[in-house]
Amino acid sequence: MNLEMASYRVQTLRVGDKTSRDGSTLTISPAEIRDVALSGPSSITGLTIEIAHPGDRVRIVHALDAIEPRIKVGGTTPAFPGFLGPARTVGSGRTNRLAGVTVIESAQLPQPTSGILEFNEGLIDMSGPGAPRCACSNTANLILCFRLSSSATNDEADADIRLAALRVADFLASQTLGREADESTHYSLDEQTPGLPRVVYVDQVQQQGPLVQTFLYGVPVNDLVPTVLHPNEMLDGAVVSGNYRSMMKVPTALHCNNPVLLSLYARHGKELNFAGVVFCRGHFPDHQTKERNAYMVAKLAKMIGADEAVQTLEGTGNSNIDFMLIAKALKEAGIIAVQVMPEFGGHDGRDWPLVDYVPEAETIVSVGSINRKFDIPEMERSIGGATIVFTSAEGWGRPLSATSAMEVTAQEMYGGFWQMGISGLSARDF
Repeated sequence: MNLEMASYRVQTLRVGDKTSRDGSTLTISPAEIRDVALSGPSSITGLTIEIAHPGDRVRIVHALDAIEPRIKVGGTTPAFPGFLGPARTVGSGRTNRLAGVTVIESAQLPQPTSGILEFNEGLIDMSGPGAPRCACSNTANLILCFRLSSSATNDEADADIRLAALRVADFLASQTLGREADESTHYSLDEQTPGLPRVVYVDQVQQQGPLVQTFLYGVPVNDLVPTVLHPNEMLDGAVVSGNYRSMMKVPTALHCNNPVLLSLYARHGKELNFAGVVFCRGHFPDHQTKERNAYMVAKLAKMIGADEAVQTLEGTGNSNIDFMLIAKALKEAGIIAVQVMPEFGGHDGRDWPLVDYVPEAETIVSVGSINRKFDIPEMERSIGGATIVFTSAEGWGRPLSATSAMEVTAQEMYGGFWQMGISGLSARDF
């Protein structure tokens, strides 16, 4: 597979009569956005469009998914296959992306949620000390604030919001067609350098059920057995997030710009040969299915000739067991594996840092503790709602002003767990 990723940089969003891109400014027509988002029957009864830039004293709340606009140029297969068109293999040809822009969904689901499928609030602070601790604080954001029919089910609302936001992202990216890109990068694994280690990326995503799930080519990964993906498929939107446990989630924009995948690509042919991606889910219901998953991951890694592996995960708790079993299976298969993950440790760092551990996990890279507290200041305004409720657990089950100052952890920040690694946080022994 050979993919040309053409980037069109955007720094500023502004409202106008017609959607267009002029240099680094993207003009947004609210009327056009509504027409695109609300085409066809839907549980969506209304849509408010907001804009936020890095440095604004703004807090975005009730955030669901976040999408970086991209569009395929030519051919019959769209970006985000399975949603915007046929579920045909992507990863080849040319894709145009709007770099520096994110489309963010914001909504309050029509029906209550609870238990392991409970919606968890994740804040996006566009400035202040919380900004580097959350995803999407460093991009110009178009926020789609949806109003939903009270008679709709959460599943219906979820599907309608996802499709509406993907349509908007596609429409915005279409403004690049026929225009010269600011930068183009070519991605291919065809050339391999003899003598370098072959490294596979093991990407474990979250799958618990509706509202806490991941889509591969438009289908939830409920019954997924581990599969091999070309990294270009992920860059082209084959993986879409449906996980609304906002602190632990990997939004779609991050799946398309996965920093581990891009780092392996940057080293391909120089320090290592990137062998591909083994894509799997976590949170299996029992030990038998967890163990089956782990040894299938190791088998696939061995089949594609991997000498070494880098593991990441989405989620915590139950999913950590799947993650550690994969580390064990890789070691037994003779593959050197590095596990990149957050730890716990409690507010003072004295608690046990890991939910599960196996001796075969010999090289763990900690991106820091999700339990450490920090203060975020009051904001001038909020987008998406005036009040928030983080979760029913840990004393958070009460409404709070969305703009107020508060003491939080990574568990209250949007994409907080992965963002710790992206922003360079780590844990060290003293």
